[in-house]
Amino acid sequence: MAAPIRNITVVGGGTSGWIAASYLARMFERKIRAGEMAITLIESPRIAIIGVGESMARPIADLLRIIGVPEAEFIRRSNATFKLGGYFTNWETDEHGRPVTWVNPFISQPDIQGINPGYLYAAYAMEKDGGPKREVYTDVTSICPALIRQQRGPKRLNTPEYESDVPYSYHIDATELAKMLMERGKALGVRHILDDVEEVRLDEKGYVSELQLKENGTHPIEFVIDATGFASIIIGKVLGEPFEPFDKFLLNDRAAVAQIPHPDPTRIEPTTRATGMRAGWCFRVPLYNRIGSGYIFSSKFISDDEAISEFKAVSGPTAADAEPRIIRMRIGKTRRSWVKNCLAVGLSSGFVEPLEATAIYSVQLSLHWFFNYFPDTDYDPALLARYNRLVDDLYTEFKEFICLHFYLSNRDDTPYWRAVRNDVEIPPGLQENLDVWRHTMPEQTDLRNWIFFSPTAYRSALISKGFYKGRDFPQASPVPEAQWRDYLQAFRQQQQVLLNRLPGHYDLLRSIRGEAG
Repeated sequence: MAAPIRNITVVGGGTSGWIAASYLARMFERKIRAGEMAITLIESPRIAIIGVGESMARPIADLLRIIGVPEAEFIRRSNATFKLGGYFTNWETDEHGRPVTWVNPFISQPDIQGINPGYLYAAYAMEKDGGPKREVYTDVTSICPALIRQQRGPKRLNTPEYESDVPYSYHIDATELAKMLMERGKALGVRHILDDVEEVRLDEKGYVSELQLKENGTHPIEFVIDATGFASIIIGKVLGEPFEPFDKFLLNDRAAVAQIPHPDPTRIEPTTRATGMRAGWCFRVPLYNRIGSGYIFSSKFISDDEAISEFKAVSGPTAADAEPRIIRMRIGKTRRSWVKNCLAVGLSSGFVEPLEATAIYSVQLSLHWFFNYFPDTDYDPALLARYNRLVDDLYTEFKEFICLHFYLSNRDDTPYWRAVRNDVEIPPGLQENLDVWRHTMPEQTDLRNWIFFSPTAYRSALISKGFYKGRDFPQASPVPEAQWRDYLQAFRQQQQVLLNRLPGHYDLLRSIRGEAG
């Protein structure tokens, strides 16, 4: 029987590296204390974290709870705010050419007599041109849009940490999160080395055997986690694992990012805004102390300087003094994220543009899978194959859902929007589903490898984007219109109860931070 792995080295700090180190230190806490496992993180003192202001996916709370980070401390130190969904504007226009706005919420209403509410909305609340008769779909199937508009928080004052009335995620300062994870990881026994890796050496079988550090000499390797970002120093440059770009599916390859002040610090939206621009889209991530913002764009359709000018013009007076920096994004994935004794996480593994805040979630999930399939020093190929298949499925799901947002836009006012509709390839799985969904609405059975984006998320996007224009659904026939009206009345009553119960977002944050008067 092969020997157990006793030493794990993480190369690269930042959010991804410290998630890896602190999570594994928590999972192997007993072994570390017994001297049976050692975890070391090596990071360059010269490389800064990319984060501007991160929009997070919902499962991040589970990770923080597992690692042992108190929520109030996390919110205070990372200047976190709550997020109840994504707010999309100007990705589509209505029949009058006006921008359409819709929310991809974190919670939606259940089925009505076994019929999903999308069918009933299409039958009783949607015009034949695909637009709403009065209320948009997510407004009558989720509490989140109303909470966002009224800037309410997801939980009552004095609610226990990580509990709530409404599911939520966060907006955070990624640099501060990395610091907290570093502190927690070191408290759990992670050894921290600040040094530059000058060389990565392989043994006769092609496994990583040691690192040559600038100041600390030779560092032996048993298992290594590559968290070196887009540089992909170990798995890409040294092990030579190919990178598979997604540029034939997704055109955006640049980000102009900046930190800007709140126009009114007491009015903080519990949502991430994604606004369609001339050659991409602009994000707005409200933290407690500032706003993280930027322009995600395609360099094929706009220059860096033009993107910065457009971003500042759209952002208004608060961005007048901003000096956005340009980040070149590597969109795609490493063919295999686990090769021999090296696991790539975060940007080294892959990245699909930040529209749905999947980057940190992918790190969290990949570490969970790695722990489930944790090897011994034989590195059974079956474990690596199963892990790599899961990661491949994950990035395929990310790619398909994000492609849907662009491909189904009805904008044709700029070359960029015409290109994302007409010139890019559609992932085969997405095209197959769209062919089916022209006649029906997304169900769980349609999503072969459902990991993150649920049928509810797909329905919200499709209906809100006018995909079902002119469609009649026989699936609505078991529920008469009168029952739909009863449902709407009951929903509005429930919504009002929650709106009356939940505090303002800013007031909730001040209470958690200990600043309430």
